[in-house]
Amino acid sequence: MPPSAAQSRPAGAPEVKPPPPAESWRRLSPAERQALAPLASSWEQLSPTHRKKWLEISRNFDSLQPAEQSKMHERMREWATLSPQDRARARLNFGKTAEIARELSPEEKRAKWQAYQALTPEQKLKLAEQASRRNLGAAPAAQPVPAQKLAVLPPPATARNTKTAETPEETPAAPEASSSQ
Repeated sequence: MPPSAAQSRPAGAPEVKPPPPAESWRRLSPAERQALAPLASSWEQLSPTHRKKWLEISRNFDSLQPAEQSKMHERMREWATLSPQDRARARLNFGKTAEIARELSPEEKRAKWQAYQALTPEQKLKLAEQASRRNLGAAPAAQPVPAQKLAVLPPPATARNTKTAETPEETPAAPEASSSQ
């Protein structure tokens, strides 16, 4: 029989208790907790909107085959380990992929996927590196901003500059630099 935690800690050391389960996690049904298990440690940090989305995603968990459940849990674990920047990039990429998917026929999608699958691992790596280099710089927007929402800047010449250019007699006289040059 293994020694208890109290027996294995040094004398005088305070007892370390595991943190109590978070209140919102405890409110989930056992089925929801099972479906969302990979997110348990980060559940409290999720916004209510994100929690709601994860709950919607997990609704059909019980109807999935064990292999599909395993795959779903693995993807949840991967998502939970992403940084906020990586998540934003993934959302942007997903949006672009969905946009492209709407434009392509099923045959074209299949042909593109087969072409990608035919690449060597080195070619796939090179392609991934090229894609990651394009994302350097400012943080990507979650969604592209529509053109009609962008501000229109005035032309470079302002009204004051235009007036000055049109009526040179009103401009202050420039001091004679040196007439001896």
